[in-house]
Amino acid sequence: MAGKKLVPSSGRAGSAIRAAQWALPLLAAGARWLSGHPEVWEQVKEQAARLQKPSTSTPDGVLTTAGILREQVDYLRDSADDDEEARRAQDWTKRLDSCERAAQLLKAPGATRKDRKALRTRVEALRSEIFAAYIEEMGEDAADGPAM
Repeated sequence: MAGKKLVPSSGRAGSAIRAAQWALPLLAAGARWLSGHPEVWEQVKEQAARLQKPSTSTPDGVLTTAGILREQVDYLRDSADDDEEARRAQDWTKRLDSCERAAQLLKAPGATRKDRKALRTRVEALRSEIFAAYIEEMGEDAADGPAM
């Protein structure tokens, strides 16, 4: 019983809990600078809401999530301050391409639950990484001047 997950895996409760698992720690970490930049806070809340809506347990949800993440990666690439940030954005673009190809393949008959779960895990990890970098970059840009 100690190792059993008590998180609902589907429905609204499951969606809310999964969103809280990745979004709340990131928002809490950014709360310090977010409080000083309310215009950025609104953009971050909007992006978090957009990322919460699609379910990453379906291929179509993965494709929707990847599209939203791609917009954030484009922002990160365009506002990269050094070669390392640009390289990370390029790496995320490649990983999103891979996830999108996998989601298209999982639409075909015969796709297994295990394959869908593996893709969901990959996309949720990417979502956390990219959204954290997005929040950080928004904060840096807000501190440097007007938000984009």
